[in-house]
Amino acid sequence: MRIHLLAESSPNPVLTAVMDVLAHRHTVAVFDSRTLPAGYGPGPGLEEPPDVVLLKSRSPEARRVARTAEGAGSLVVNTPAATSAALDRAATAEALARAGVPAPRTWPVAALRDLAAADGAALPWPLVVKSRTSSRQDLVRLVTSRTDLLGLLPEWGDEPVVAQEFAANDGFDIKAWVIGADLSAARRRSALESVDKDSDERLAPADLPEDWTRTARAAGAALGLQLYGVDLLITGGRPVVVDINPFPGFRGAREPADSLLRFLSTIARAPRTVTA
Repeated sequence: MRIHLLAESSPNPVLTAVMDVLAHRHTVAVFDSRTLPAGYGPGPGLEEPPDVVLLKSRSPEARRVARTAEGAGSLVVNTPAATSAALDRAATAEALARAGVPAPRTWPVAALRDLAAADGAALPWPLVVKSRTSSRQDLVRLVTSRTDLLGLLPEWGDEPVVAQEFAANDGFDIKAWVIGADLSAARRRSALESVDKDSDERLAPADLPEDWTRTARAAGAALGLQLYGVDLLITGGRPVVVDINPFPGFRGAREPADSLLRFLSTIARAPRTVTA
């Protein structure tokens, strides 16, 4: 089997270990934004399509290349369409709403300064404001008043954002990671308060409430994701989805390398079809 990984410039340790194992039995290649092929399929400079393309990179260029792989018959995970939808928080909110997945009300705003200029009395304080496009350096902030919004304008005024109603919770996120059939989870102090991933409290999959598992899987299904992370808040005793991350680093997941290897073994048996 030929497997190509489209990743960021420095693949994370989990993926590096997986690709090293796969290289003993398959033909593998790793590309980043500096070494991306022109594309896949017939044509000058285009590579022969591999059996599987793992789309780890979030860059538009990598998604473009992945679309050519789809058109040439490669199995792409996650698909470029699913990755693009998950990176757009407004598109994510729409997909969750269509699928009936519980999530706080979320709406797009062209720029943060437009939200700050809105009638404060009409806004449901407190609010969580987030960059519309999910990225490592994006804006994610809890604001309790128009004054808070004004304080963000010097740095973030022109940023396209989504506004999300605040879901009352105990100050912890439930981080769930899904790798095909495998799901693991941990409790982590909310990203609005801390980013200390080393303090995660791992949760045994067998002990997870059924509605937590169902909601996490429904979120991925709504977007067509197979490899993803999802952030849940427990509000009123029920889980709600507040963020989705396509193909994360899986830090904190339970034995992610083994799960990825099992997943790849499963999808390798799937038939390839040309989509364009």
